[in-house]
Amino acid sequence: MKKSTNRRQFLQAGAFTLMGMSLMGSKAFAAPSKTGFAPVRFGVISDPHLDIKGKNGMKMSAASVDCVRQAVNGLNQEKELSFVVVTGDLLLDGEKQNAEAIKELLDTLKVPYFVIAGNHDFVPVNPAKHRGGFDYLTIEEFVKFFEGKGYDGSGKRYWAHSIVPGLRIIGLDANLPHEEKKWGGVLPQEQLEWLDKQLTEHKDEMNIVFMHHNVIPWSSDELKGGPKQWFCVDNAEAVRAVLEKHAEAAPLMITGHRHIGMRVNELAGVNYMVAPSANTHPMRYSVLTVSPEAVTWKTPMVGVPESVHVEARSNLLGAKWWRETQYAERSGTNDVEVLEFYEKNSQRIGTKIL
Repeated sequence: MKKSTNRRQFLQAGAFTLMGMSLMGSKAFAAPSKTGFAPVRFGVISDPHLDIKGKNGMKMSAASVDCVRQAVNGLNQEKELSFVVVTGDLLLDGEKQNAEAIKELLDTLKVPYFVIAGNHDFVPVNPAKHRGGFDYLTIEEFVKFFEGKGYDGSGKRYWAHSIVPGLRIIGLDANLPHEEKKWGGVLPQEQLEWLDKQLTEHKDEMNIVFMHHNVIPWSSDELKGGPKQWFCVDNAEAVRAVLEKHAEAAPLMITGHRHIGMRVNELAGVNYMVAPSANTHPMRYSVLTVSPEAVTWKTPMVGVPESVHVEARSNLLGAKWWRETQYAERSGTNDVEVLEFYEKNSQRIGTKIL
C-alpha cells in the first residue's frame, strides 16, 4: 500500500518521538487489512561465531565468548523486550562444545530466544577443517540441540511462531550442508511453498521473516559471478517473488551472514534488513521495535573492552578478502571507504515506515 507523502514526512521527522510516543499503540496509520497490535520490542544477535579455543583474526574468536556474554547482558538490560532471534553462525564451524557454550550463555536471556542455522553451524565437509578436541554436529543434530528455540521437534530446519495476536515470526534455512566449498545457499522449493502458504494463511497479520543468508546484494561484489556472490542465496529472485507477492503480510525480512553494520533497503514493498555481527568489527547487536506502522532500531556495540574493539577494527582493515574489490589495497582513502561500508554509522539508529 502506497503511503502519502505527508504521512511519510511526519513519521520520518519524528523518528525518536515515534519510538517513544507514536509506537505506543496508536492505530491512526495502521493498515486496515492488518490485525493491530501494540509495539513489540525484540533483539537480534547475528553471526557470533563462538569458539572456546580460538584466536583473534577478522573473526574475534578469542573474544567471542565475552562478546556473546556482553550482548546477552545488554539485551537483558533492555526494557520491555519480548524475544531475541539469533540469525545464524552461532558457532565457528559446527563444534558441539561451542554449541554447548553458546547455549549456556543464551539460556541466561530473560526472554525467549529463537535460533536459525547459518553456514558455519554444522560439520565442515572438508576433514581438514576439523580440529582436535572438538566433536562436530550435523545440521540435523544442530536442529535437535536447539529444539524448543524455534525448532519444533519435527526435524524441520524452518519454523513459525506467533508472538502476539497480529505478529508472527518465521525462520528459514537455505544452508547447503553437503557442499565442500560453497558457503552460499539455496532456499529449497519445500520452504518456498511453505512460506507462500504461511503468508497466505496469515495475510491479516504481520510476519517478520528471518534467514541467515541474504536475498539482495549489499555491494557490487555480491552480484552473481562476483567474488562474494554467496552472501546471497542462488535463488534470491524466487524468494523475493514470494515475499513481494505477500508484501502486506511480510513487509520485513532480517538476515545476517554479511558482517556489516545495520542497513535497510525496500524493494516492491518489502524491507530487507541485514544485522551486524557481534563477533567482527563493528561488533554490535540489534534492538528493534515493530508496530503495524513502522520499525525502529538501534545497534549498540557489545560491551567488551575498548582494546578488543580496536583490535577488531585493525583485523578487519588487514583482512583483504573482506574488503570490497575496489578498495582491496591498503591506503588511507581505501581504509576510510572500508570502514564506512562496514560501520554504516548513519544507520546505527533508524526508523523505517512499513
